[in-house]
Amino acid sequence: MIAFEGRKIVIVGGGMGIGLAAAELLSGMGAATFVADKDPDSASRLPADSGFAACDATKPAEIDAMLAEAETFMGGIDGLFITVGGAALGPLDEMDLDAWDREIGFNLDSVYITCRAVLPYLAKNERSSIVTTSSGYAIMPGIDRVAYTAAKAGVIAFSRSFSMVAAPHGTRVNCIAPGPTDTPRFRAMNGGDEGVEKVRQSMPLGSIPTPADCAKLALFLLSDGASQITGQTVHVNGGLLTP
Repeated sequence: MIAFEGRKIVIVGGGMGIGLAAAELLSGMGAATFVADKDPDSASRLPADSGFAACDATKPAEIDAMLAEAETFMGGIDGLFITVGGAALGPLDEMDLDAWDREIGFNLDSVYITCRAVLPYLAKNERSSIVTTSSGYAIMPGIDRVAYTAAKAGVIAFSRSFSMVAAPHGTRVNCIAPGPTDTPRFRAMNGGDEGVEKVRQSMPLGSIPTPADCAKLALFLLSDGASQITGQTVHVNGGLLTP
């Protein structure tokens, strides 16, 4: 049921972390993959059989060009995993409107732009799916990342509504919401090994999810194993948050 042989998946934000883990897993399962990332150096980290385009997901023209290139490279597109985002930390009283707009643009506009642009490609297939990426912070306070929490809550709301837009086209839309994830950026934000260990001790399951743990959920939701699942948000956080 969870098979990707012959599938054609675009991963936006696939140059590191969860997106890169998804690209590696999909490559090993026989899928064709095309990765887009803002960092052009990402290409060197990808599986050898993956396509790549440097692309800013907040710019519609770049997304349109990337999707056209991906369709040519793979011979079609039947799945999208978008895992773009990140928080600029700081107090709200130091955040002006330009900074707010940048955070909303990076975390929420990117999802709207990409999902809207990819739907005509996906509608050409009898089975197609989209997975977006939110965060546990979408449903909990983040006083040092207020714009991020608002944007990630918006990703959940957008994904729910967009699932009904996409359903007549036979396209499913779901969302994953990672909690703490053991990436280099997470380790740096938590002060290295000592800070990471404190987080680990707070995890009910006793470990911090890895990028691959999150990517596996995304792959399930992209697969035919989730053929009757749409409009849902699933959290991956080792039991830290149980909404």
